Amino acid sequence: MLALAETQATFRHAVAGEPSSAVAGLLVAPRDPIERLSIYRRHYRESFRRHLRGRYPTLEWLIGTPRMTALADAVLEARPPRAPSLAEYGAELTEIIAGPDYADLPPYVADIARLDWRLGSIAVEIEAPAIAITDLAAIPPHRLGDVRVDLQPGLSYLRSAWPVDELVKLRVTETAPEQLAFAAETVHLELRGARGKFGWRRLSGGEFFFRQSLQADRPLAAAAEQALCDDPGFDISAALARLFAEGLATAIHSPHRETQDD
Repeated sequence: MLALAETQATFRHAVAGEPSSAVAGLLVAPRDPIERLSIYRRHYRESFRRHLRGRYPTLEWLIGTPRMTALADAVLEARPPRAPSLAEYGAELTEIIAGPDYADLPPYVADIARLDWRLGSIAVEIEAPAIAITDLAAIPPHRLGDVRVDLQPGLSYLRSAWPVDELVKLRVTETAPEQLAFAAETVHLELRGARGKFGWRRLSGGEFFFRQSLQADRPLAAAAEQALCDDPGFDISAALARLFAEGLATAIHSPHRETQDD
């Protein structure tokens, strides 16, 4: 007799994969147990199809429901759920759609998928209390380069070689034209969301790399250096003022001050 863990694993494989002779001996039903099992198999597949279609609405709008359904099945087969939360499932779709099996799709579909996923992820975040730029006054000027700034949890930064935000806007506003001239154009997007809402806007390259670096927990000096690589005229003072004015900064960390506090 199989142990409970083995029984559960066998049943799960039969639902998620292909039924085996082992599972047939575990099931009792008035009719063919494998036929009854197919009900659970269909429900399992349909549940994940609905979940992935909900997480990638612009991608489905772009490639069509039949292709999106087939893609969801491919993701489910290649990367079945491992985490206990469905909200975390499906991020792998962006890797799969960028692979050779989907080379016939437009070159920007992977970035559309990344944008869809990130917008859905940030929308469930909770906005943190923002701090004022005056909090920097306690840091000696010669120590400012070492300061790290925490940003709102509902922020994400995406760089694309295509204006993928235009496609999301067309879907959201339901204003898709009969024909769309869609040419390559590098865009730097800041995505912001909280409590079921989301939005996005374009940033200059310097501002994008500055904020992205801060989000990656790099100190101000390193973030400014990254921004200057893209834009030699980048103004860190103005960028910092905008960051705080927009309520994006939630905490500052100075190694010098923390050492003194210890």
